[in-house]
Amino acid sequence: MKSMISGLIGLAMVAGSASASDILAGDLVAVGHADLGQATTFNTTRAGNPYYDNTTNFLGQGFANGGSQNQSGNTITRLVADDLRGIHPFFVGKQVTQMTFAVANFNATAVSCRARIRFWLADGAGGGPGTYYNDTTANIGYTFNAFSFGSGVTLLTGTLGAGFKLTTTNLWAGITFDNNVGATGATAAQLDNMGIGLFDPPTIGNSNDTLFQTTGAGSFFTTSNPAGNLINFGGAPVANMGWQLIPTPGAAALLGLAGLAAARRRR
Repeated sequence: MKSMISGLIGLAMVAGSASASDILAGDLVAVGHADLGQATTFNTTRAGNPYYDNTTNFLGQGFANGGSQNQSGNTITRLVADDLRGIHPFFVGKQVTQMTFAVANFNATAVSCRARIRFWLADGAGGGPGTYYNDTTANIGYTFNAFSFGSGVTLLTGTLGAGFKLTTTNLWAGITFDNNVGATGATAAQLDNMGIGLFDPPTIGNSNDTLFQTTGAGSFFTTSNPAGNLINFGGAPVANMGWQLIPTPGAAALLGLAGLAAARRRR
């Protein structure tokens, strides 16, 4: 199913899956901001040696999650996800301890809400989200503290404590937004206009020109094979979200040593 972005306004779409407990990840830190309609090159950090990075080339557009529903007092949107394909096998099994992602706010004013992050293996129908990701220690899902998102697209970084292990299988990374059972003050109409910024091309790794959007609202924590559709915009813009995954600093240091050793072997 294909869906088009109309001009520079994200499409808010329609609406059901229940909320469940996940890892409370703390505060987000804004590391960049751009207005919708302005394609921008962000200067994102490479110091952590990312496993995957598509946070540089903002296309000036975004896509709204839409479909907010009140579920047991908590108003929450649909979930939108993108496939992330890191290219360096060395990182498999290493811990991701920091992530950056792009949130779009199509409202005219700032909206306070929570970003909730989910991961799936790419073993679902058509290569979409399938098995909910468990890295052998826990189901992987993060809820960040409420953040006041200004109008436009904001790049945000969150630290993950112990983090989660990377797998040999490609991952789908998704995001949904809620008002924390009304505590943030965000209305359903405002949440419908929260979504994701579109970025392309990735600077590290690659991603298909495809997003996934659930048919219903919800947390989707531990939900395998969530009901939804693979979508794109006919190539204009490219259907890729802004994501960056950075493994533990020790992994980056070892990667440097591995590269040095390989270079010496080639001499």
